[in-house]
Amino acid sequence: MDSRDPSAASPAGGEGREAGQAAQAAQGPTLAHTGSDHLGAAAATSGALLLGGAALVRRSRNSRT
Repeated sequence: MDSRDPSAASPAGGEGREAGQAAQAAQGPTLAHTGSDHLGAAAATSGALLLGGAALVRRSRNSRT
C-alpha cells in the first residue's frame, strides 16, 4: 500500500478518524477512569490501619501506668 494513495486511511486522520468520532458519539459521554473500582479494598485497608493504630495507642497508655 502506497502512503501517497489518497484512498488509504492514515491513523492520524482521514476516514479512520471520522469513523472513530462517530463511534464515540454513539456511545455518549463517559466519565474518566479514576481507579475507584477498588474502593472495597481501600476501605478494608483503612479500617485495618485504624484498628492497628488504636491497639498501639491502647498498649502504649497501659505501659505508662
